[in-house]
Amino acid sequence: MAVKRKQQGKRPAGLQPRLAAPAIIFFCLALLAGAVLFFINRDYPEQTYSYSHMAMDTVIELRLQAGSRREAEAVKDEVFAEMERLEALLSRSLEDSDVNRVNAAAGKEAVTVSPETMSLAGAALEYAALSEGAFDPTIAPLLDCWGFLDQRYRVPGPEEIEAVLPLVNFRLLELDRERQTIYLPEAGMSLDLGGIAKGFIVDRGLAVLSRAGIRHAFLNAGGDIGLLGTRPDGEPWRIGVRHPRVENSLMAVLPLNGGAVVTSGDYERTFELKGVRYHHILDPATGKPAAQLASVTIIAPTAMEADALSTAVFVLGPSRGLALVEQLPGIEAVLVTPEMEVLVSSGLKDIIEHQQ
Repeated sequence: MAVKRKQQGKRPAGLQPRLAAPAIIFFCLALLAGAVLFFINRDYPEQTYSYSHMAMDTVIELRLQAGSRREAEAVKDEVFAEMERLEALLSRSLEDSDVNRVNAAAGKEAVTVSPETMSLAGAALEYAALSEGAFDPTIAPLLDCWGFLDQRYRVPGPEEIEAVLPLVNFRLLELDRERQTIYLPEAGMSLDLGGIAKGFIVDRGLAVLSRAGIRHAFLNAGGDIGLLGTRPDGEPWRIGVRHPRVENSLMAVLPLNGGAVVTSGDYERTFELKGVRYHHILDPATGKPAAQLASVTIIAPTAMEADALSTAVFVLGPSRGLALVEQLPGIEAVLVTPEMEVLVSSGLKDIIEHQQ
C-alpha cells in the first residue's frame, strides 16, 4: 500500500538543510553501532592451520580449524605446552619425572606424585587387570634387560629374564589415592607408563583445543591419533592402517568421526641380531617379544584407552585379543597377523576399506 508524502516547497538554491548538533551525534552513534553489530555477527570463514612440534621422542602433528592465524597459534602454543608439562611428569626418560622418583624409591618408601600421575597409574592398573597382565605398567625391568630405554639393544639370556620376571607384577604396585602416593614394594621394580602415557597426553591436548572452542582438529603423536569432530568439510577423517612390512603402503582405511586411533606394531623400536628381528612389545609372562601379531590398531573414544588396549591385544594375540575387544563397548580393532591376514572386530566390518 502506497503512502503519500506531504508536499513541501522547494528549497531556495544554495541553501542546504542543517542538522542540530545532537542529531549529528545521534546519527554517528547509530552508524557506529550498526558497524559493530555487523562485525560481531559476521560469519568469518575458518581456515585450517598445521603445526609440528618435537616432544615425547617423536614429531607431534597438529591440524586445527580456526577463525584466524592469531587464534590458531595461541591455542597451538597452549596445546604443546600442556603436552610438554605432562611429559615432564610421566616420562621415564626424564630424570626428575614423577615416574623416575617412584622408581628411585622402590623398596624404600612411597612417593608423593602429581594428580595426573596418580590418575594415569590408576588407569594403568585397571587395564592391567582387564587384560590379565598382558598390559603391565611394571614392565620396565624387562625393557631395560633388552636395552630398549637407552637403545643399547641386546638379547638377554634365559637366566637373566627369569631373574627379572618376578619384578614384573602389576599386582604389587601400591597406590594411595588419599595421600597421592605410589609405592613399588620390591627393590629393582620399575614403573613404565609408556604404554599408556602418550595416549593420555594426546587426550589432554584435545581437551585444550576443545576448551578454546576448536571444533575440528587432528592431533598425532607418533601414531597415537586423537580426532576432534569431523574434518572441516564435514566428512569423516580417513585414517590409514599401515602395512607392517611394506613402507608407505596401507592395509586398510578407516573413516572416523572423532575419537582416537592407536597402532602398536612389531616394526616399531626394533633391532636385528644374527638375522633375527626383535621388537619392544614384550610379553610380561615370558619376558620376550610377543609374536602372535604384526600390528594392532585400536579405535576408541579416547587415545588413552586405545594406547593401553593396543599393547594388551598385541600381547594377547588374535583370538584372546579380539575376544577382549568384543566385550568392551565403544572399542573396535584391526589386527594384522604375521602372515598379513587382516582381522577386524564386528563393529568395523561394514565401514573398513581394505587396501590389499
